[in-house]
Amino acid sequence: MKTNIKDILKGKFLVKEDAYRSWNFIVFLTVLSLISITSSHLMDRKIRKITKISEEIKELKSEYADIHRKCMKMQLASFLRKKLVNGLKHLEEPPYELIVENQQEKEMNIR
Repeated sequence: MKTNIKDILKGKFLVKEDAYRSWNFIVFLTVLSLISITSSHLMDRKIRKITKISEEIKELKSEYADIHRKCMKMQLASFLRKKLVNGLKHLEEPPYELIVENQQEKEMNIR
């Protein structure tokens, strides 16, 4: 059985008696190529999703760092002194606590 290129191009191998072998192989190659194409598309989709999430993480980290810096600045005494207005002044000494006892509480403590 001599097959030449003309017979292959005309597709004679698909209509011969033992053509089922050729058809099986063609179907196998088709299924294999479909699986490969599907796998490639799924991987591309996942890569795009990972890239998008990575960019969101970078943006959120940057936003966190900026907000954290602002909070740290607001806690500084020099910043608070600048913001105090309407007669409020910075205390030089810590405040003290007044304790007022009722007469009844004194009597209960004595007993």
